Amino acid sequence: MASIRVERVRKKIETEVARIIQTELRDPRLGFVTVVGCELSPDYRHARLKVSVLTDKEAELRRVMRMLEDARGFIQRTVAGRLRTRVTPELSFVLDRSAEKSVRISSMLDELRREREAREGGGEQPLSVSEDLESEDEVDDEDADDDEDHED
Repeated sequence: MASIRVERVRKKIETEVARIIQTELRDPRLGFVTVVGCELSPDYRHARLKVSVLTDKEAELRRVMRMLEDARGFIQRTVAGRLRTRVTPELSFVLDRSAEKSVRISSMLDELRREREAREGGGEQPLSVSEDLESEDEVDDEDADDDEDHED
């Protein structure tokens, strides 16, 4: 288990790098980049930043990762000025494809649901809340009519 201090420094690095990428980098190659995680060594010498890039083109993805590698020195110097540690970690950027995988899985599940609905032919549709309430009211009215008949 990482110490509390290492965890705080890890979170600070993650936050600062995300802020630098969003507000201070002025590179035209920069797309929509999100810092999704950071792994920090216990001795603060290495920080591995996981980034997610919103694009569907592999060439653009490579271009953004190259831009981050080119800007690594600037980002590292800026982070060093904001951290209060004796050692500044060497930053490295790693592409995190978990968001891409989750979108792909979600679309596959949607496709399977559509195929199942088409195969079943629509069948009996579940009642909506308003239809369900209407049917209960009708049943209550019929019960009330039956009760009146029994009272006579």
